[in-house]
Amino acid sequence: MKQKIYISLLAAVTLWGGFSSCSDFLEEENKVGQTADLTYSTATGINGLVASCYSFGRAWYGKEAGLGLSEMGTDLFYYGYDNKQKSLNSYNLTAVSLDGNTSDNACLDHYWEAFYSAVDICNNALKYIPLNTAISETQREQYLGEAYFMRAFYYLHMVNIWGPVPYNSEPVSSIVTAPERVSEENIYSNILSDLDKSISEFEKAGYMIKTEGRANYWAARALKARVLLYAASWLGESSIKTNPNYSGKNLYALAQAEAQAVISSGVASFYGNYEDTWSMNNEDIAVNKEAIWGVTYSSDIATNVNCIPKRYKTDKSGSNLDYNSLITRTGYSRGGSAMLLMFVSMWNNGASDLGGNGKETFVRVLGESTSYIKNIVTGQNVYVADTYSKYGRGFTRYLPSLYLWKLLDKHRATDQRTNATLLEAYTIAPGLEGSSKNYPSIRDTAIYYCPLDGNSAEGKAKQAWAKNRYRIQFMANGDIPVYTSMDPATALPTEAAKVKSDVYNDSRYNTYKIGGWCSYPGIKKFLDNVYNPSYPTHDISSRDAIVLRLAEMYLIKAECQLYTESGTAAMSTINELRQVRAIKGTDNKLTGTANLETILEERAIELCGEQQRWFDLKRTKTLISHVKAYNAQAAANIKEFHLLRPIPQSQLDAVTNLSSSEGQGFWQNQGY
Repeated sequence: MKQKIYISLLAAVTLWGGFSSCSDFLEEENKVGQTADLTYSTATGINGLVASCYSFGRAWYGKEAGLGLSEMGTDLFYYGYDNKQKSLNSYNLTAVSLDGNTSDNACLDHYWEAFYSAVDICNNALKYIPLNTAISETQREQYLGEAYFMRAFYYLHMVNIWGPVPYNSEPVSSIVTAPERVSEENIYSNILSDLDKSISEFEKAGYMIKTEGRANYWAARALKARVLLYAASWLGESSIKTNPNYSGKNLYALAQAEAQAVISSGVASFYGNYEDTWSMNNEDIAVNKEAIWGVTYSSDIATNVNCIPKRYKTDKSGSNLDYNSLITRTGYSRGGSAMLLMFVSMWNNGASDLGGNGKETFVRVLGESTSYIKNIVTGQNVYVADTYSKYGRGFTRYLPSLYLWKLLDKHRATDQRTNATLLEAYTIAPGLEGSSKNYPSIRDTAIYYCPLDGNSAEGKAKQAWAKNRYRIQFMANGDIPVYTSMDPATALPTEAAKVKSDVYNDSRYNTYKIGGWCSYPGIKKFLDNVYNPSYPTHDISSRDAIVLRLAEMYLIKAECQLYTESGTAAMSTINELRQVRAIKGTDNKLTGTANLETILEERAIELCGEQQRWFDLKRTKTLISHVKAYNAQAAANIKEFHLLRPIPQSQLDAVTNLSSSEGQGFWQNQGY
């Protein structure tokens, strides 16, 4: 099924890519002419155009750069040793357009271009779908529903990243040099209008079920619930004025109603085992029980090559440029999701304490033909690719904050999500038992990340037990701490292990590779847990990105109840979700009355890494307080103006109405 969709998408991308060129990042000069009129009058042409509306979602979901803009600089993650977007976490952001730079690049210039390119494709679809007579009326209604949905989807990202931005409701037919930034309220009004049209068209078409990763009636209502919540929490519960269907209405109440409708619809259901939500056996959006809608990738990695189109911007010879490799991951040779590599430790973090030669017993990923490691005791060559490749590569991008680790550990005894989320024990490949100089009694566990203070009595006992068996790393203290402190406000990842000489008597053990910024408990829900012999090293994944799922609807409903009903009602809804996530036979419910912190904690546990956290803290205006309380890498520099990102300098250079005053002409966001 995924393969079939992808063929049509690739054809559409190729078709569209030849139609337009770009002179700046805001507006493209459309040179379509009669070619488009002819192409999009056919069934194949219009199907390809609608399919291409989805393509730019793959530039954001499952990609390193999009992950950085949605999870970095929050309370949940620190940057690792060689993270490529450290400025997002340290809040040293500037408007400078770094284009192809990959050493420290937020990629804001590329996303500005990508999102406006995506909107223009949606606008062309909305223009040509009603004119097409080669498809049925039902098909036209479905396609219109999809195009309205996707335009709303892209603008929701833009308004939350940059605030007021230009709003294009028609295909670009000429270069605009003096664009006007539109108020956030106006953009939200337009987004809601698009979603209402999408819902109406889907309802007329009877397109109510999820299929092949395309938007549908219930996806539109789920996205509408999110949009209403975002608008209510960021702009105010009665903030919509320019859309008469919402003027004067309580947006929290409307969001709650939409979320409840989705919950009651039966379009999605929970797995009894939370891990099944993330199993590669269920990664296809069309079959995942909990998924409502998401961004799809082909099961054949090679066919994902053009999952992100080339840029509209061209070089001097007129050739379309590539998007940054932080967005494409493997360039334009192979495509897919990079999420499996973003939250795991360095593969060669064994340093000198594990393995016969100092690094090979644990997580060395070799080529398929040489994926063997020799047991130093038996001399046997042991195949390791299917065991070690899922653990990471020779780099580290994100590690959980002390706050997140403690939050997940808090209800370990009753909540399935702790063990399904945290990768706390890394194992050796079967056949390498005893093959370690420093751990001669090693059996299966190679490294254990222990959620304790290493100086506590229990920590010291575990340290003694681990000697000769496996490496143990504590939250803080002990021989090899992950963090510098047990206080979430001051804790930083350790940058090198300072191991006592009387423990191992090995000076090589003091290395950055087993400091906390390289060796830490990973987030495992995005790992490829189904071994693929064609890609044993898993450097890219075919995993679909779940964007909207059932659990979020409960969280939206609960947050709205804080403002429409009571903290007691909100807690009741939270506990419905928590009991679904309970370990069998346990009571996972919380007591007391919920408040916003209760909601944010539950969203952190449920949604960590799913590209929502920065937006959650920003819209609830808790970004500053949470960063200062829980992220010492970011706390020193963050300011109020960081609630919006800078407009790329390349866009500012392209306009003729640049103003130094906010709200006049085209201005840069305050602080940049």
